[in-house]
Amino acid sequence: MPPTGKHRYQFGPFRLDSAERMLYRDVEVVPLTAKVFDILLVFVENSGRTPEKDEVMEQVWPGQFVEEGNLTRNISTLRKVLGERPDDHRYLVTIPGRGYRFVAEVREVADEAERPRLRSNVAELAGNGLDESIGAAAAALDRIAVSDGEAVAAAGQVKRRTGVVWRVSLTVFGLALAFALYALIRERRSTPPSQITSIVVLPLQNLSGDPAPEYFADGMTDALIGELAKVGALRIISRTSAMHFKGTKKKLPEIADKLKVGAVVEGTVLRSGDRLRVRVELIRAASDQQLWAETYDHDLGDVLALQSGIARAIAPEIEIKLTPGEQARLANTHPVNRQAYDDYLLGIYHWNRRTEKSMRRAIDYFQSAIREDASYAPAYAGLADCYSLLAYFFSYEDPREFSPKAKAEAMKALEIDGTLAEAHTTLAYVMAHYDWDWQGAEREYKRAIELNASYATAQQRYALMLEEMGRTEESLTEIKRALDLDPVSLSINASLGRHLNEAGLYDQAIGQWRKTLEMDPNFFQTHINLGRVYARTGRYAESFAELNKAVKLSRGGALAELGYAYAVSGRRSEAQQVLAELLEVSRRRYVSSVDVAGIYAGLGKKDQAFAWLEKAYEERAGNLARLRNDSRFDSLRSDPRGKDLLRRIGLAP
Repeated sequence: MPPTGKHRYQFGPFRLDSAERMLYRDVEVVPLTAKVFDILLVFVENSGRTPEKDEVMEQVWPGQFVEEGNLTRNISTLRKVLGERPDDHRYLVTIPGRGYRFVAEVREVADEAERPRLRSNVAELAGNGLDESIGAAAAALDRIAVSDGEAVAAAGQVKRRTGVVWRVSLTVFGLALAFALYALIRERRSTPPSQITSIVVLPLQNLSGDPAPEYFADGMTDALIGELAKVGALRIISRTSAMHFKGTKKKLPEIADKLKVGAVVEGTVLRSGDRLRVRVELIRAASDQQLWAETYDHDLGDVLALQSGIARAIAPEIEIKLTPGEQARLANTHPVNRQAYDDYLLGIYHWNRRTEKSMRRAIDYFQSAIREDASYAPAYAGLADCYSLLAYFFSYEDPREFSPKAKAEAMKALEIDGTLAEAHTTLAYVMAHYDWDWQGAEREYKRAIELNASYATAQQRYALMLEEMGRTEESLTEIKRALDLDPVSLSINASLGRHLNEAGLYDQAIGQWRKTLEMDPNFFQTHINLGRVYARTGRYAESFAELNKAVKLSRGGALAELGYAYAVSGRRSEAQQVLAELLEVSRRRYVSSVDVAGIYAGLGKKDQAFAWLEKAYEERAGNLARLRNDSRFDSLRSDPRGKDLLRRIGLAP
């Protein structure tokens, strides 16, 4: 904000109050954004001279890196507010090569100018010989910044008088109340809007008329979310929650209220060959007020610079000051091969679908992107995440094959660009669940969160690791942060329930999972979680019902959990049948030895359980990291063999 004293200025039909930060046209308030007001004030206070553009920008955006286009756009808005026409500049004249000059006659006006009539009315009342209670009301009314409480209290003193003064008291009361309300409204109008610190980027709309390039609009949305997330002072809602509102008919204030954000970014994408037109708007959520809008026409090869440029343009509009590190990360772009970028976006599109088939398609696209541009770091990061998802989250592949691949691709991405939070996150996950390097993994997670505090996946996986290490309170804190960033993510909502369960808060965990099922009744992981907690608390009929649903929805992926529930409930023959089925499946594809060990543990066959846990140790099974708090192995942890195994994977208490 430009430095100024408390002055009022008059020019044409306008009156500008620098103390209250208000602009009036005659008696009407003229709405202005904070930056447009600041720019007008700079020109009014420098009327008759031409301040350089750099001088204006330094006063309006002190200490911030701001592109000149921000000044140009705000000047255009100001001219519209002042009623200027393209051929008639009565207030602001462009001085080529230098800047702008405010040419209207400006004069300062006295502080008393706006209330003589009110003073005379109060003076007339005071002249009727009433006592000092009316004087108190007059004194309260006399101040332009009068509070509603003081005015009403003063009028209340008058109202308590009786007889002849009653009608006069009502007059004073009405004046006091009206003026108090007027002052309160003025105070609220003149208070600058609260600073925006949270944003959701709604899915950009594809204007091509062809649904086939939908992946491109979605990919641009992802990229813009990623760029804005580089600004540490902003909380950016993650992609999963943003995409939840794709094509929605809900109004922006309603969406913002659900996601607890102060502003919404929305826009359109039109791609034609190698050309790209992107229209982006920044809207204050509560009032549905447009704060900024811009249309960009770019060559597709400059798309990375375009994305970072939008993020840099938005930051000063919401008065966020970029740190030197953030400026550097946002400026760290290079031209990208068109085909490589297309393949990368298709990879992201399939990666987000989170099925085994889609993971394999994503791998193909990321590999194609790397062949087109071997220096494109995000493609390596995407490839690394696909390998880790297949090896750990879906347990479709032997971790001895896919974990080293995930680690190698993540490290390659970081060699090219060490600021990729996604690559740090994947590397951390492999270090914890394959290398069992818990301290190294924690460093990588913290680095990922430092680089992108809005990356919910990093928070979620860090929370998982803390839970596995027995740091329950810390894990709950982290998973709640992840949910704050991605409030409608099924995975994170389910994860919160799991962390509550591990903390022994079973009823809260069940409530959280029921809430998750309201969002999607077919999310099989939630049915697995409910089945686990019901088995743990002896509610076996409910456990079987949930786990059978999970088996059906996951096409057999929850068999091991069902087998364990049968075993601990005493239905041994069903448990043996599930065990046989699981071993048969293992002949066709990878099955984690931890799952087989769990059924044996439920049957009370400790020797067989430990034999399979040793096999899991040899194959570096990812879910072996849960040995410390997995309820299936409660009976094994006190055994010397259990203690030794925990020691070898770095999780001994």
